[in-house]
Amino acid sequence: MTDASSLTVDGAGPAAPGPADSGTPPLAGRPRRLRRVLPRVAAAVVVCGLLGTGIAYGITSADRTGLPGLGTPGDGRWPYPEQHRPPLPPGAPAPFAKTPDAIGGPPGVHHADLGGLRLTAPEGATVDLDETGGQDAPDTVAFTAEYEAPDGDLLRRHLAEYAPRRTASRGWTMPDGTRARVHMIQFESAAVVQYFRLTALNDWKGTVVNVRDARTVVRDEDYGKAVPERPGDSANPDGGAEVYRQTGSEGGRSVRYAYLFTGDTLALLIHSRPGSTVPTAFYQSVALQQQLLS
Repeated sequence: MTDASSLTVDGAGPAAPGPADSGTPPLAGRPRRLRRVLPRVAAAVVVCGLLGTGIAYGITSADRTGLPGLGTPGDGRWPYPEQHRPPLPPGAPAPFAKTPDAIGGPPGVHHADLGGLRLTAPEGATVDLDETGGQDAPDTVAFTAEYEAPDGDLLRRHLAEYAPRRTASRGWTMPDGTRARVHMIQFESAAVVQYFRLTALNDWKGTVVNVRDARTVVRDEDYGKAVPERPGDSANPDGGAEVYRQTGSEGGRSVRYAYLFTGDTLALLIHSRPGSTVPTAFYQSVALQQQLLS
């Protein structure tokens, strides 16, 4: 067994035992340099913790009517303008308001204009997709086009059976080459959304359809750490986010995507980019879109 007195520091050789060695606290025998570094390390840990808490708070503490863009230069987030929910029809409640539904129907119904609930593109983006479909002509082509064949055709057949009420899509390209897409489909109720989710999108093993250029994916558990659940989220039993990141290299683009389930509405949000996507910008987009629908 090696005695502590035989350890060397910076190649200086064994230290000679002294009469006061037996009563010396362990820290006192360490180099002075280590004792000077420890306070700095502790300070760095505190600063990092405060920074992470600040980012999470900024993303998750928005009120009902306006959501800040959360753009901070240099940290990877995008310069989003302030996001605003569209006005509700007279007498209509918010999707998860704790008041009787004056219009009728189960809780979780989005009465506001679905197109107005789409995430607004960041500053500097080039908008290259802007489509909405009403009850007479809900258009699911933009949504299903995000999937590889034959999965897109399979989803089109599913959607024909589930009879969506409204659809809305928006997409843009950022100066760094990142392409973002937001697709929303409103169904008859939250129960239909969950059934569509569990039969057409996922099964007990995981995803059953492949987004283009993202055949090999895993659940991105880091999203839940970066954007913790807000206290009010528990009021939405039919809401949540499934966030995925690509692990393979197929397609030549890095892909991240998320399914957002909020009451009677399903949203698909995708970021793709040659090389690699920026997780901070993606998490920011997911959090803002989720709050717009909540």
